[in-house]
Amino acid sequence: MGARQTRVSSTSTDIARRRRRRRRRPWASSVLAFASASAFARARAAPASARLTPFLDAMFASPCEAYAKSFERESVEALRVGVTRANERAEARGEGAGRYGDASALAHRACVERVRQALHDECQRNARAMSDSHERSSTKAEAYVRGAVRRSADEEATAGKASAARMASNEEDVAHEAKEGERSDGRRGGDRQGWGWSRDVARFREVGEAFGEASSRESIRAKEERALTDIYRRTNGANWRRRDGWMTKASYCTWFGVTCQEALVGVIYVDLSDNNLKGDMPQAIDELRMLQGIDFSHNALEGRLSPMIGELTGLRYLLVRSNELYSNIPAGVFRKDSPLVHLDLSDNMLSGTIPKEEFANLQNLRMFNISMNSLTGGIPDLSKLPMLEVFSASTNSLRGKIPEFDLNSNMRFFDVSKNYMHGTIPPLLARMPWVLFDVASNSLTGELPPIELPKTLRVFSVGNNNLNGTIPQAFARLPNIEHLDFSSNKFTGLLPTTVLRKHTLRYFNASRNAFEGELPRSFYQGENERTMMKLADFDVSHNLLTGELPQSLVELENIRVINVAHNKLAGELPPERWATRHLVRLDIKANAFTGRIPASIAEARKLEYLDLSQNMLTSRIDLAVLTIPSLTHLDVAGNAFDWTSVAEASPQRRLDPSRAITPPNARDEL
Repeated sequence: MGARQTRVSSTSTDIARRRRRRRRRPWASSVLAFASASAFARARAAPASARLTPFLDAMFASPCEAYAKSFERESVEALRVGVTRANERAEARGEGAGRYGDASALAHRACVERVRQALHDECQRNARAMSDSHERSSTKAEAYVRGAVRRSADEEATAGKASAARMASNEEDVAHEAKEGERSDGRRGGDRQGWGWSRDVARFREVGEAFGEASSRESIRAKEERALTDIYRRTNGANWRRRDGWMTKASYCTWFGVTCQEALVGVIYVDLSDNNLKGDMPQAIDELRMLQGIDFSHNALEGRLSPMIGELTGLRYLLVRSNELYSNIPAGVFRKDSPLVHLDLSDNMLSGTIPKEEFANLQNLRMFNISMNSLTGGIPDLSKLPMLEVFSASTNSLRGKIPEFDLNSNMRFFDVSKNYMHGTIPPLLARMPWVLFDVASNSLTGELPPIELPKTLRVFSVGNNNLNGTIPQAFARLPNIEHLDFSSNKFTGLLPTTVLRKHTLRYFNASRNAFEGELPRSFYQGENERTMMKLADFDVSHNLLTGELPQSLVELENIRVINVAHNKLAGELPPERWATRHLVRLDIKANAFTGRIPASIAEARKLEYLDLSQNMLTSRIDLAVLTIPSLTHLDVAGNAFDWTSVAEASPQRRLDPSRAITPPNARDEL
């Protein structure tokens, strides 16, 4: 318990340090890439007529490296094709057609700038994808939670932006879609796509309604332009990554990141995410009376959220995740009759409590994400928000009990992991649309409710608590289950072997409990079923398990982690048919295994962690296993190996001194 308190109490410091590392990583990734010779450079050496396709392929295959090169000597034709290719890739990602402009109308200098911008965006995207794996928790279940919430957030935001862009072009269609959307939202579940969001439609509003009927179009345009100009100046606009059109004579409705309801007036969406905004959170936002969405995510904004944001009567999306905002969450943001649908304040440095009374005002709220902050207090009454589908408050200092959920709840994603919650696990009613339930790393007690679970459930994570009892059989009847984490509790009885045979299961962690009995002899029935199995991470270490390591486990095609350390397993390891293509970690430490190391383990070219120590393995040590190039951890101590094969190794096969292993009591043999 003390360790958990230390971890959570240092949340704000850890978040700040992690944020600084994350912002440096994309550029660090670029520096490393610049140092190597590239296909890009080789492609440029060819004649212009022959190098166009290799030039483009190399450019987008290594965007960080290509970004460092000069494009001044490239022909305008090649650069225009590059801009076209960049637009196609952006459109395929759902970022809209023509993101980098009309290639045919661009001069050479403009083409160079657009190509470099496209490469920068591609490099940043790749770097974030790489760094995410380091930022997430070591467990796959927690990575899944972060990814699921992030993807659902992006879907919701993208839906809002797309519908906003359509509004100006065809108001009649938008009005029709709005009516259909209302009918859809009235049905439980709606027209769900991807991670479960029904597609949103921008709301049409009269300009006069927002600014007052007496306001002229000229005065409204002047107010909106002043507000946008103030945002630019207060957030270091001159150093933004993209600022097309800003501070020019062109209509502000054409400025990068700005979407208007009409051609020349009515700003309804401002998207400046990941654009190097710095400085205080701009207060002029509340002057944009038509706003329906703000996305300032992934920048370096500081300061406080303005309570005046709540006065924006049409605001539906407020996305400011991954900045450096501090202080509390202003109650004024939660205005009565607020139309807010999606509120994401995650990965900042917010403190204080969630305004409980005002929280009930958000009757339209579907996503609420405040994870990775320093918030205290308890969870507000979620039963008062029937539309709420995602509540993510992981990695804070929240206390209290997990709320009960009734049949009127529309909750799908619920994540309060890494807090100080206590009490018992509430029942997840089978008629609710649950997808993810994560309460890991708290102080919960009692047993798991022995009731039928929702068939839609994919993730169930209760690791690192003080739970006891056995695992209910209801988990075996979940057709979509992917991630189960029961680790670091006090569970007893047998492992839920029927769950381990689920085709959909990818991650299973039951380590550090008191489970007994044997591992299932068969994880599948027949070759066709084996190829369907998705199990990748399997950890049952630190239990009281007996029996052998099943052949059917080690030959699963997707297996990447097998950890059965610190049990009472015995017998010989399966001699053959190890699936090694994805194997990264094999840990059988502190059991009673006998016999030899299977030769097929040497074929595991991705294996990084191999621990065979404290067993009763015999026979000659296999030099091919000891010299797997990818190994970063190897421990074979506490066995009875014959090391003569190492002593007799030819000079060509002798171990690299930097990786040499000197077996216990065998120095004379070497």
